[in-house]
Amino acid sequence: MKYPDLLNHDISRVGLRESRMYNLIAGKLVTDIVRTSLGPRGMEKVYIDILGEETITKHGGAFLRKVDVDHPAAKAVIEAVNTVDTHVGDGTVSTAVLIGSLLQNAKQMSNMGISTTTIIRGYERCLDYALDAVNEIKIKANIKNQKTMRDLLVTCLEGKSIFESHDDSTKIVDIILEAILSVANLEKNQINIDDIKIEEKSGNSNDTELVRGVVIDKTIDSSSMPKVIENAKILLINEPLETFRTKTESEIEITSPEQMRMFTNQENSNLLELVKKIEECGARVVISRKGINEFVQAELAKKGIITMRRVKFNDLWWLEKATGAKTCESLEKIGQTELGFSTNVYEKKVGVDRMVFVELGKDAKAVTLLLRATSKRQLDEFHRNVLNAFYVLRNFIENPYIVYGSGSSEWKIAQMSKEKALFLEDKEQIVVEKFAESLEEISLTLAHNVGMNVLDTLTELKTRDQTKWWGIDHVHRKIKNVSSSQVIETVSVKQQVLKTAVETTNMILNVDDVFMKDLIDNTHCHIDGTVHAHHDGGKAHNHFEQEGLEQRQMHHYY
Repeated sequence: MKYPDLLNHDISRVGLRESRMYNLIAGKLVTDIVRTSLGPRGMEKVYIDILGEETITKHGGAFLRKVDVDHPAAKAVIEAVNTVDTHVGDGTVSTAVLIGSLLQNAKQMSNMGISTTTIIRGYERCLDYALDAVNEIKIKANIKNQKTMRDLLVTCLEGKSIFESHDDSTKIVDIILEAILSVANLEKNQINIDDIKIEEKSGNSNDTELVRGVVIDKTIDSSSMPKVIENAKILLINEPLETFRTKTESEIEITSPEQMRMFTNQENSNLLELVKKIEECGARVVISRKGINEFVQAELAKKGIITMRRVKFNDLWWLEKATGAKTCESLEKIGQTELGFSTNVYEKKVGVDRMVFVELGKDAKAVTLLLRATSKRQLDEFHRNVLNAFYVLRNFIENPYIVYGSGSSEWKIAQMSKEKALFLEDKEQIVVEKFAESLEEISLTLAHNVGMNVLDTLTELKTRDQTKWWGIDHVHRKIKNVSSSQVIETVSVKQQVLKTAVETTNMILNVDDVFMKDLIDNTHCHIDGTVHAHHDGGKAHNHFEQEGLEQRQMHHYY
């Protein structure tokens, strides 16, 4: 008797020891990709897609999202970095560096004979130690202190392209700070980043400006319409102001010019009724998501009304937030509560194009940051930099606690964790010490990226007074007590980085075996719902069984 194999021929098993080793190596390799991007002196990465378009960035999350990887451990690292980017908007490269160091140390401890269960349990204990240390060293800040917010912005933006490209770097800091303060409720520690619209246009980066209102990348429909209207009521519609075709096929038989004239007059008469209702409601600006024909444009222009057609849905959404308008449900009955208000609506040339500005002054409930840069790829990077800055200030407003940066907080947390390791027994003491070394890797990576000798930096840091905040001075390339500097970071970012790094590392360590099924392209489905594949491309497969050519079943390939 021939006994069957345990696994099918198209399933392969990597093995216990090999699976864990490959997972650790794959996770470490993907973190090494962005390691050199850490800090204000970090380097940028270039990704060229299948169409030949390049992305230039030092944003760890943005770059890793572009990279396609097959290994599940590498995918787990990328998802972890994206999680940090989504929740706190900063600390993506720090997360990658910490995960890579934790995996490397886990590999060393495994070679020393320490079981994976002990490593995982030790890392979980270390996370508790680290979070407790963060709570001990965090500093309460005044949420209404603009100097603290400005220092947070400078720490976040320094070394990034939007900060370096401006002749006066304080200008972009002031613009971002003004945008945040315009939409934040500091009394309730609340802010909605979606209240800030980011509009991009090619040009000189020094022309970046903040508009208290909404900027629409459209032009006024007709040259005969006013270019400026002050104290205007705004009507938002989602209906076409034009004759539209029916969904079903229909035709009208016209046999004489008189009938043609009657038909045209009737169409115009219906449109004139809508024009009259718009005029009676008092609207001076009409913004539509659908079309507006030339006849309606001409009639509204005679009455001094501005129109904009085929405006994006997102622009209407921002206009609702900014002006207080509501998209009109029916043009037959326009309610006064549906109208919005703007202090000034005008068309302005921006670069080579024209854009419409809907301003509301100091009472604006939504603002627009008009970014300018010399190229599309630079605009994309500016956009990412600005979003990072927005999220940093959002984190501070919602949780107004800070720590000092330049790697000083990670070094301090590492030393506090080592002190607790002295009270542990057995092999968990080694795990805590290795975890502390992983935290120290943040400071050492910063030192490496600014051109300092890593070994000398490590030796000098260990000889300093551990009660102080020792970090890396990237300007003078030396170790410095940063407690007297303006380099600060939010506690929310540190907590999220620690949690995500440890959880991701433990998830990778928990995998001890991998089973893979061979990829087959010749997968198809029969009409009876049977799904299967053929290694031979289906050549020997009887697709039609015994029913004959006249009664063959459908065969769908996908």
